[in-house]
Amino acid sequence: MRPAMELRRETIEAALGMRIRETVSLGSNRWMLAFADGQYGIAQRFASVDALATAETALSRLRGEIDLPIPQIRLLDVAHAAPNDIWALFTGVSGDPLARKLPQIADESLYQIGVRLGQVVYRIHRVAGGRYGALTGDDPCAADEERQYILARLERDLADATALRAMSHEEAANVRRALQAFIPPGRQAALLNGGLSPETLLVAQHDGRWTLGGILGWECALSWCPAWEHVTFLDACEGQRCFSLRVGYGNGYDNETQRAYEQVREPALRPYRVLLALRRAVEHATRGARDHARKYVSVALRLVT
Repeated sequence: MRPAMELRRETIEAALGMRIRETVSLGSNRWMLAFADGQYGIAQRFASVDALATAETALSRLRGEIDLPIPQIRLLDVAHAAPNDIWALFTGVSGDPLARKLPQIADESLYQIGVRLGQVVYRIHRVAGGRYGALTGDDPCAADEERQYILARLERDLADATALRAMSHEEAANVRRALQAFIPPGRQAALLNGGLSPETLLVAQHDGRWTLGGILGWECALSWCPAWEHVTFLDACEGQRCFSLRVGYGNGYDNETQRAYEQVREPALRPYRVLLALRRAVEHATRGARDHARKYVSVALRLVT
């Protein structure tokens, strides 16, 4: 059986009316396509219809932000696609995943990429997100107020973590007690990308200078507060090699807003770090990785004590 990309190549060409000259795998079910007429695009295979609908909804809300490195999306033969073979084409962005170029980029350039990313993400967050929760599909945790949303997510993850025996009921009670006392300062949900990482950030080199060429990962978009974007991004970029990127992101974002609860500051991030640690614990426990699950449970407990 031929690779899935070869199976869909003819379909993509037919849907676009353009001949593909070259394909380069970018990892994470993404391919850079070079077309015969000199244009470029990124084809992505989505895990579900909901994932594609989420990306499409998020990008439709950002259509007016024409000066940002945010792609346009074009659906490809969705009506006839198999449930696990759903494709879309992204255009208007360029470059390679940052994860692949990290060894080549000096710390000062990483810092500047981070600053630009912080500025761009701030602009994304200026778009109102509506209800807290998923952009599409059925989200049982969705709520009109952030505290309700946080508590719904908290109870879901605590129930899963104890059912999977990743944490005890006593540990769950300690985390619950701490998070129930948290009163979120924000009053409106923001649109978040939700999937920022070295794999979803595209970088390009022009005249010897590295720049942010595009942002992918829109299948993870949701409506919540900037702090959730910050903690998920910082978690995805842990390690000394990404230190300058993280610092640049924080400085770039914080310079755009005077609201301390939106800024990349540890006191504001702490409750969301707890929620992220719980989610990671559940994800690892679901896969049977008990040692990793316990590591994240320990992080959550340390944060609340």
